[in-house]
Amino acid sequence: MNVKTKAIGGATIIAVVALIFAYPVFAAALPFSAASPSAVTPAATAATSSNSSTATSILPPPPLLTVGQTVTFTSTSGTWRVIDPVSKPHVRSGPASGVVTLTVTGAFEKGYALSITSGTLSINGTSFSITAGSAEMGPYLAHMVGQGSLSTAGSFIMGGSAHSNFFGTTYNTLRFDVQANGVEYGVLLLVSVTHS
Repeated sequence: MNVKTKAIGGATIIAVVALIFAYPVFAAALPFSAASPSAVTPAATAATSSNSSTATSILPPPPLLTVGQTVTFTSTSGTWRVIDPVSKPHVRSGPASGVVTLTVTGAFEKGYALSITSGTLSINGTSFSITAGSAEMGPYLAHMVGQGSLSTAGSFIMGGSAHSNFFGTTYNTLRFDVQANGVEYGVLLLVSVTHS
């Protein structure tokens, strides 16, 4: 065994011992334990001061929804574009708007089931009424996906996301893939959200 091999072996042993001693410190700082993964919270925490170990929430947790409550998305701006691979260099686009109201039909530990109870989408100068649909989202009101039908011979799939910038301002988006009157549209709406 040469000196280089002994040095590498010694360094490895020291690193393993350091990890064994450091693990309890890191484990205590985690927001959950291996035996209780359900204790994870979506909000990050930080100490209130350098002399205090009391944790406060940087981002407030989302509200818990119950069956029968409604969630309404109202666009503040939006855009549509025609999805047509053949004429991609000449894609048509323009402003879009919409309002979508969903009712909570199921509240579960791992998320929510919702029905789309009303809504309209304004695309390319035409207003489409949403006649039916359903959606689901995760336990922290995240990753919403859904689908539905329109008053004309049309249907859509949709997805919703919540975002935040570095200055703490939050905003929400709804994305739709709409097929109506033989045309397919991609719609992106910046929306405000209310619930009751």
